[in-house]
Formats: sequence, C-alpha cells, structure tokens
Amino acid sequence: KAVGIEKPRTLDELLLKAQSYIQYEEVEVADAIRHARPEEGNPAREPHRKGGDRRKNDKHKEPRGPPSLFSSYTPLTA
Repeated sequence: KAVGIEKPRTLDELLLKAQSYIQYEEVEVADAIRHARPEEGNPAREPHRKGGDRRKNDKHKEPRGPPSLFSSYTPLTA
C-alpha cells in the first residue's frame, strides 16, 4: 500500500508507512556507499610510508578556509 493510493486514517498509520520508506531509502544509500568503495584486494590509496613523513609535512601546509574577520565571537543563546 502506498501513501498516495490509500490515505492513512491516523497519524500513527502515516508514521508507520513513512518509517518503512525511510528504512528502504537508508538501505539503498548504504548499498550505494558500499559499492562505491574500492575492493579490499585492490586498494586505491598510496602505500604506507615509514618514518612518519606525513606528520612532518602537515606542519608546513597552508591554513584552510578564508581568514577570520573578527578575533572573537559571542556565543548565541536561544
């Protein structure tokens, strides 16, 4: 039964039907992510380097994002 074909009589019926659609979509997304990953026997990454070269190179990287316009910010309260 689809939501558009048979109208739910109560909010609980609507939520139950919506939950089944949500679960279906989550399974589809999980399958797409799983199939998009490279196979374990065929890694796409670089092999691990010995000596910790990565940590040394991280110190010399440029900062990410645009520079801040202000030195401090006031937290928002609701």
